[in-house]
Amino acid sequence: MATEISFESFIRVVRKQWRLFAIVGVLAAVLSTVLSGPAFLKPRYKSSATVYPVNLNSYSIETRTDQLLQLLESNSIRDSLILHFDLARKYEVDTTSNGGYFALYNEFNDRVEISKTRFESVQIEIVDEDPVMARDLVNAMLAQVNLLSRRLQREKSREVLVIAERALTHERAKLDTVEAKLNVLRRDAGLLSYDTQVKELTKGYVRMLSTGSSQAQRDAVQGMIKELEEKGGEFRQLTELSNLFRGNYDRLLTEYERVVNDVTKELTYTNTIVYPEVADKKVYPVRWLIVSTTTLSALFLCFVLVVWRDQRG
Repeated sequence: MATEISFESFIRVVRKQWRLFAIVGVLAAVLSTVLSGPAFLKPRYKSSATVYPVNLNSYSIETRTDQLLQLLESNSIRDSLILHFDLARKYEVDTTSNGGYFALYNEFNDRVEISKTRFESVQIEIVDEDPVMARDLVNAMLAQVNLLSRRLQREKSREVLVIAERALTHERAKLDTVEAKLNVLRRDAGLLSYDTQVKELTKGYVRMLSTGSSQAQRDAVQGMIKELEEKGGEFRQLTELSNLFRGNYDRLLTEYERVVNDVTKELTYTNTIVYPEVADKKVYPVRWLIVSTTTLSALFLCFVLVVWRDQRG
């Protein structure tokens, strides 16, 4: 007949079977200590960095910190690190098998943690069996995010550069056309400055009339004045167009040079506050936690089985 379950009965079972519990506890502690050792669980070391975003242009309502998070989590950075450090071989993942890349990416994500701090900075933490490798991976990720940000910025700047080049070429063509017509008038009609020439020729003609100059001289001046009357309007209009087109060209040239500077500038996009270091203490596995958890679990299971057997008896 089953006995009544009570706290006193539990105490009685423990006192009665204390040797069994002691053996189970010792065996569990010994086995967990051995199995959590470096022969079975390779120790991992962590390296971390804390950075602030700089020189990033927000694409929407996201903050610069959120944008930096998105860049760091991009698959292009992940794939660059995997290729550069040959992580598939290091993690012993066969990428040619079915689901190989899925397993590789999961292993990478398990070792890499990217998070935003309460101070709007970004923290990167990477664990690896090699502390130097962990440090190098963090540095490589920071270098890759700069390259990715620069590439994205340059792609947009190159689009603007094409538009600026087209506008500059079009404005230059208009200016060259007007200047070519002005050069013809300068060469054939001797027009250099309409207002100045009209003023000086008029003053000269009046002076010639008052001084009694020869008819040939007066005819020459009258011919020049007639030339101004016939082609002066066109010359003046072309001059105004030339000034307008030149002003537009100078403005577009300034914009073009600014866009060229955007395409060629070498910026960094992170300010590193905490630099990654080579760790001298492992973060995994926590052996005391594994041993204590395993021992307590084994003792609890043993206790349940002993009480169940006692109740059935």
